[in-house]
Amino acid sequence: MTETRVHAEAAAAARLRIWGLDVELRGFASAEIAELGETFAGSLRPLPGSGTGSGSLDAEADLVLIREGAVSLPLVGHRRPRHRGGSPSARKFFLDGSRFRAEEQHRDISVIHERPGFDVYAEGPARVRVRGATVTISCTGPLPPLLLADIVEDRLLCHIRTVPAVQAHCAAWVENGRATLIIGDSGAGKTTALFTAMRGGAAFLSNDRAFLRLRNGRVEVRSFPLPVNVGCGTIRSLGLKLPHHDLDDHDKIRLRPVEVAERFGADCEGWYPVGRVLIRNRAELDRNIYWDEDDCHPFWIRSWHPGPLPADFRKQLSRALETIVVTAVPTTR
Repeated sequence: MTETRVHAEAAAAARLRIWGLDVELRGFASAEIAELGETFAGSLRPLPGSGTGSGSLDAEADLVLIREGAVSLPLVGHRRPRHRGGSPSARKFFLDGSRFRAEEQHRDISVIHERPGFDVYAEGPARVRVRGATVTISCTGPLPPLLLADIVEDRLLCHIRTVPAVQAHCAAWVENGRATLIIGDSGAGKTTALFTAMRGGAAFLSNDRAFLRLRNGRVEVRSFPLPVNVGCGTIRSLGLKLPHHDLDDHDKIRLRPVEVAERFGADCEGWYPVGRVLIRNRAELDRNIYWDEDDCHPFWIRSWHPGPLPADFRKQLSRALETIVVTAVPTTR
């Protein structure tokens, strides 16, 4: 399909609510916007006015993304990580048995310049100019894969730190309106414990990342839309209704966010009170709460960088966690 035809199908003005933020997109092809639906499924819905092209909604949007043709800017500067994947040693396969290419999780950006109120980046033929909450992407051909999604994700992750909230590497489920979290390294048994709890009637909340905040002195958790990787050994041992394709126990089946939303009804919008936090040891807990930055999901747009969390928030959240942390190896059936 030619570039002219692709953009003949573009929505004049799409409005989406993604993980609590209002996002306006101008000039993007429907296929490009569909990337956001795949990436943020379970936390994305159209807003009134989407696709109509009527009027400017800048004042109401939390993020405005504009697609235009090429712009001449020098390509100089260093490369910076914009996304990194976890568990590189495990082989991963999609539901249909096709192989997931782990290299897709390692994406960088070139820094052209970063000045107060104006950042410019490059990836392949695309140039990204950031002025406050307005981002202009200039590119004559197809956008580089996941560039649009990575820009939106960076805005979401920077914004939630202002709650304030901190990201944790965990599995989480909900029973009777309260969440249980397992915070720990890869291989700590988080996924097995999650699906064991779900088999007993618990609701899915997270299998990788979630955010913690304080409300009236108590810890609350909110999920984030991400893929779910389930070991084939776990699928077989628990009798999960997922294909394992006779793969090795350590191989994993990867569900895209849209498949997670469809199969498990993942709720990425609500905050849930945390009843307990399971850990194997304190060192593992400390490693898996990202007080500064998550290397897999870094803050890569400089002017959006949220800075450090308030010192009193870290102290208060740590004290609140102490009251609900249980040091024990998660048990599975």
